[in-house]
Amino acid sequence: MSLPLAFFFLVYGFFYALTTPYLFMAFAAPIGVLALVAIWALPDLKHAPTRTMHYLFFAFFACLILWPNYLAIALPGLPWITLLRLTGIPMTLLLLICISTSKTFRRELAEILNTAPAAWMLLAAFVAIQFFTIGLSANPSRSIQKFIVFQTNWTAIFLVACYVFVQPGRVGRYIAALWIMAMIICGIGIWEAAIQKVLWQGHIPGFLKIADADGILAGDFRAGSGQYRVKATFTTSLGLAEYLALMTPFLLHYVFGNYRLLVRIAAVASLVIFFRVIDSTDSRLGMVGMLISVLLYAGAWGLLRWRRDKSSLLGPTVVLAYPAFFVLLVGATFFVRRLEMMVWGDGSQQSSNDARGAQIAQGLPKILANPIGYGPGQGGTVLGFRIGGFQTIDNYYLAIALEYGVIGFILYYGLILYMGWLAARKVLDSNNASDREVDYLVPLGISLMVFFVIKSVFSQQDNHPLIYLVMGMIVALLYRLSKATAPGKSAADPIA
Repeated sequence: MSLPLAFFFLVYGFFYALTTPYLFMAFAAPIGVLALVAIWALPDLKHAPTRTMHYLFFAFFACLILWPNYLAIALPGLPWITLLRLTGIPMTLLLLICISTSKTFRRELAEILNTAPAAWMLLAAFVAIQFFTIGLSANPSRSIQKFIVFQTNWTAIFLVACYVFVQPGRVGRYIAALWIMAMIICGIGIWEAAIQKVLWQGHIPGFLKIADADGILAGDFRAGSGQYRVKATFTTSLGLAEYLALMTPFLLHYVFGNYRLLVRIAAVASLVIFFRVIDSTDSRLGMVGMLISVLLYAGAWGLLRWRRDKSSLLGPTVVLAYPAFFVLLVGATFFVRRLEMMVWGDGSQQSSNDARGAQIAQGLPKILANPIGYGPGQGGTVLGFRIGGFQTIDNYYLAIALEYGVIGFILYYGLILYMGWLAARKVLDSNNASDREVDYLVPLGISLMVFFVIKSVFSQQDNHPLIYLVMGMIVALLYRLSKATAPGKSAADPIA
């Protein structure tokens, strides 16, 4: 047996040396499979490495937001060595090790996930669709790479978040950390708007600068108006606007929640800064996201106040006045010229509107022609829509349907809508919840709804790990709600 095995490795090593670095990924795949088999065969451990996994989890999100992911070490034949991969891949491997070696970890994670069984079933079915459609891809190598990235940045993030946020206080600390990081990004954005160029342009070490970064580092100006569009650490101004829109519900929660005056004042000031920076991105999706956040949070706050304080007239007043408030706020976007330009545009964005309409008209027949999908990462290629020589796809509804088919579309967006509905239903039922962090279900659910709307016009995936973080937080909070402490033993919110 040893002689044939030695011969195999001799041939394998010869062709590896002959084809490196051009076929590095193909020859590295068996090594990856062997690593997974080794993890599966590991003996049970007394203590799973959950603490290190948690540290890498936090580091992943710090890198996601604060570091431009287009700055990486790029070696011939190798994937980009980015900070996200340096943190996300070890985190995923530790998650697999915890699952493989710790019966306690498996039992606890299963108990947490079974709090919302439909959620993990939808996610598992979507992962199966992702894997199945690799076989339908015209470029299997690229689809396999995308599949691995998605399992690291999406699925693993969700599972780790479910486990991490069961501990009281962590939801509040993480959201506060995301708020701080958002303000750092806003500071960078304001500085960038003043000098009208990316701050690190011309100051990047040679070992980090990669070819694809040149276009990202170039100044981004709106063709129709000439306005400079701020992007900070994100690849596009739209990505920055989306992140700030996703964070807006949490600032509203700090403004109207039971928090110290200093926290409320800081949240109000932050909302003003968010508005200023989103305006600097010239991205309507950011303004629409803020508008949706205000509308949904106002209604949710009024309903909760009415249910929890029957003696107060404020809750019923807000709820009964909500239709008028809704009409007034939406109407202002049509009759107040400045708001109309921010939300609906001033004509300079017409080319973007036309492009999105053309993409839908071009993409729907291809979905109908192959309703089971074309494979991960193949949406833009299959659509074949180009502007100025660049291939693009703007509508993420269209991207998901092209890549994973009709069933994948239903699973992906069904999971997001279901988690938003579940968060809303549970928080409305928790009249006397002893865990104060349960109230975070309100902004968490609203953030998912903002994401759902934004995906109709924005297909980049820069912020998608945040959405899986949000869904993991929701599952963890629902688990804590189901295991609520006795009355009077309230779980502390560290920012309250």
